[in-house]
Parts: sequence; structure tokens; C-alpha cells
Amino acid sequence: MGDRFFHSRHPNVETLLRRPPAPPRLLPLRLPGIGHNGGPPLDMSGIGVAWRRAHARAWQTPPREIVQLRLRRAARLGLGYRDVTAALLDTGSHLSVLLLPLHHAFVVTRVRDGGLRVAAAPGLAEKIERCGGRLFLLLDEAMTGPLDAPTRRALLRQINLRHDGRIEGLLALPFDLMDTASRRASRLRRVLRRHGAPRLECVLLGQTYAELQLAEAAGLGLFKPLTEWFAP
Repeated sequence: MGDRFFHSRHPNVETLLRRPPAPPRLLPLRLPGIGHNGGPPLDMSGIGVAWRRAHARAWQTPPREIVQLRLRRAARLGLGYRDVTAALLDTGSHLSVLLLPLHHAFVVTRVRDGGLRVAAAPGLAEKIERCGGRLFLLLDEAMTGPLDAPTRRALLRQINLRHDGRIEGLLALPFDLMDTASRRASRLRRVLRRHGAPRLECVLLGQTYAELQLAEAAGLGLFKPLTEWFAP
């Protein structure tokens, strides 16, 4: 109802989702053919009409005070009004936690003495300073390689020195060649519980379709493209 993942899907996915469902065991599955303009189906059935009415009621503009509260919350998190409203309609929870993948946000290199050198992605340091919610770095070992606990602690200290302690924690998501999407999602939920971060209040700031799948499989409150975080 809230369409919290609507803007993140590929357009072809939305075309397929707009097809009217075929009666079970009667008609074969038929995909839109050449010349389909991607528009909604001409579904005048009772279910279609009821769904459109319910969707319109859910997205009615609330009182001015509620709109202002949502706008302030969205501004603190670097999100849009539709983001926080869609998550609230879908989950009943207010967004408050941001998960920022380490490999998108920082470039980490080792120096000769065994230490670490950290460089933030261009334009990201200012966004981190503006963020008013709980902010965690997500260390996906599938992208960065494994890091032991002392190295992770040293990395978090060095990043927080640059950002005045804005990063609340570093969440490690171990990599396993036998992993499936459901296993990775289950592991992420356990990590969030261990750090006291309710999954329905979490926003994953990602750039890939795999990260979108992880957010949906883990049941997070929202997936937001990193390029649209604090977008004007």
C-alpha cells in the first residue's frame, strides 16, 4: 500500500506487476508483448476498484501538523516525505536507523606499518555530518574481504575521529560461498538485534540490485539509493 520499494525497482518489473492475474489452472502465464506501453491494465473488476480506492484513502494528505512532523523527520534522515510516509503505511514504524555500506562510503587501504588509511567518498562527509538519525556502517565481507575484530575496532575509531563520533557502530556481515539470500537476510537481522536496531526502522542506503534484494529479504523499513540520500 505504501509502495516503499516502488521507486527502487526496475521499470520492467513494474510492467510485469501491472498485469491482471490469470485465473489459476485456466490460462497460461502471458507476458506483455511487443508494443506494450507499460500502462496499467484495464482492470474494472471489483478487486481492482477496491484496491485503487484503498490506495487513494491511504495516501490522503494528513493534517498540517502531521505533515510537518514527517517533513522534519525526513530532513533529519536525508530522505523524502514519500519515503517516511510509505514506510509508516507499510510497517507502522518510524524510520530512525541508517545502514551505510562501508565499501560505498569509504576507501580503506593498508599502509606499510600495518595501519589503515581511510578516505571518504566525494561529497559523503558532509551528508554524514548532516544526518540526524542513528548511523551504522555495514561491512559486507563479500565486497571488502574479512576483517578481524581488532581491525574493525581500529577502523571505526579512525572513521569516528574524522566525523566526531557520528558512526554508532560497524556491523559485520560475514561472507560464505554457500550463502543464499535468505541466509544473508537472517544474518543481517541477527546483527541488527544485537545492536538494538529494529529492522522495520532501518534504511539501507545502497547502489546495487543485490542490496535492494537484501533489504527486502531482511524486511527492512526502506531501501534508498545512496545517490538520492540528501538529494536536493
